Amino acid sequence: MLGDHLREKMKLYGHPQCANTAKVLFTAAEKGVDIESHTVDPSEGSLPADLQQITPYGAMPVLVDVDFVVYGTPAIMSYLDDKGFGPSLLPRNGVVRAINYQWAFIATEYAQPQVTALMSGDGDKQAISKAFDGLEQQLQTKNPICRGDYICGAFTLADIHWAAVAHGCELANASDIVTSRPAVNAWWGKVKTHPSTSKEKIVAYDVLPTAADVQNGTLRDIQINA
Repeated sequence: MLGDHLREKMKLYGHPQCANTAKVLFTAAEKGVDIESHTVDPSEGSLPADLQQITPYGAMPVLVDVDFVVYGTPAIMSYLDDKGFGPSLLPRNGVVRAINYQWAFIATEYAQPQVTALMSGDGDKQAISKAFDGLEQQLQTKNPICRGDYICGAFTLADIHWAAVAHGCELANASDIVTSRPAVNAWWGKVKTHPSTSKEKIVAYDVLPTAADVQNGTLRDIQINA
């Protein structure tokens, strides 16, 4: 309910160059959840001792909500979706929900690794283009039950998975991968201005790390209910 407050601000441990960290920040902003962000640099090797205790597999990002710890990006996104405010970002219809999971999988398994490499000065642009060609087709010729401007019609977690990938293209100075595809470019414009699902006065895209954040190794807090 609008105006409700969660017991305490959640803590997020991640990195500004990490697409999964971007997904978590985007989801939290969409659902009106305050986040206190902490940067953990993976290039420094092993995690600090206090983090090793809460993420024994070294998985990042990690979300801490009082005494509850959750890691694994889909698990964190699901937790924030349930914990936050507003309607769920998972479709209720079984077919549409499957489409959501399918496109989240394509973004994570096929596009994201190449975009991450591209941000580091490497990456296979042809492989990224193939993934975005698929997204272009999905946005142009969606299943009839997916009516709307987004991947599944209404805005869902699948859009957040792809938002992190598209944002990574921009950070890697490869925004043409997005802008050269009319349907993808139109979708991206809508994602960038999509008001929070929680009805709070925030646009989730605005919390994503900027190029300066990546360069400085900083993450933004999310302060909605403060």
